[in-house]
Amino acid sequence: MIHLNLRQLEYFVAAARHGGAARAAEALSVSQPSISKAIADLEALWGELLFVRLHARGLELTGAGARRHREAHALLEQARTLAAPHSGELSGLLRVGCLSTLAPRWLPGILARMGQAHPAIEVQLVEADIETLTRMLERGALDVALIYDVGLARSVRLEPVAQLRPYALLPWGHRLAQAASLRIADLAREPLVLINLPHSREYFLSLFRDCGATPRIAHETASLEMVRALVANGLGVSLLTTRPLRDHAYDGKRIACRRLRGQLALQSVVLAYPNDPGFASPLAEPFAAVVQAGFAKESDALTR
Repeated sequence: MIHLNLRQLEYFVAAARHGGAARAAEALSVSQPSISKAIADLEALWGELLFVRLHARGLELTGAGARRHREAHALLEQARTLAAPHSGELSGLLRVGCLSTLAPRWLPGILARMGQAHPAIEVQLVEADIETLTRMLERGALDVALIYDVGLARSVRLEPVAQLRPYALLPWGHRLAQAASLRIADLAREPLVLINLPHSREYFLSLFRDCGATPRIAHETASLEMVRALVANGLGVSLLTTRPLRDHAYDGKRIACRRLRGQLALQSVVLAYPNDPGFASPLAEPFAAVVQAGFAKESDALTR
């Protein structure tokens, strides 16, 4: 007789995915005791400790818990496939992450094309910074994520998508905006509006270091649109790699975007997948095809 059920496995996987019983309960719209009981029942059934309880940090899988998590995840995916009608088309849940600075520019179009090509695939979105998305991939909480390559290949598998060249943002009418292209050193003399997401901040500061310049940081923000708005209102200049199609801030003020001269480190856009084959989703492949086609179609916008 089978002494476990899919609901227990779903609660266990959710606790591992979200790093805690409370967050899992919120995500599934159930009570926290329901999550905790499912975990306790599975630990009693298997005779294994699945989680270590970390003070103020939630739950962390043990070695045994990580193995059981992979098995439970695979079984749930099989159950979803079994529950779906056999229509001959790909179906199921695909959990997609995207870096917050890339998402508004690229993800809506990708999702629209994904819906047209594979209408039976349900996409669940997570928008976050690179570190958060990478941790979620490592524990199987995401199937795929669109991020920049910042040297985390040791913990996730990467697939190249595109190379983005940094560019300068200046207030409309700024004296430097009269030039068709600029040097990084030109910007170092101006107050800098810096995006301060993990890894992105370091990347842009490294562009100054590589040319022997030191920027004067006036403002920092985690929002790409806030960077653009601060620049548009004359509060500094900035550097970005993601470029919306219209050079206007939210308040309607114009921004001058200019090319940067010299040999600059590009930012590599990649699709990241869990390294663990137990977390591999067959639905990630058609999503990757749509992403690659979307970036290839708009390749002229990546280098202008």
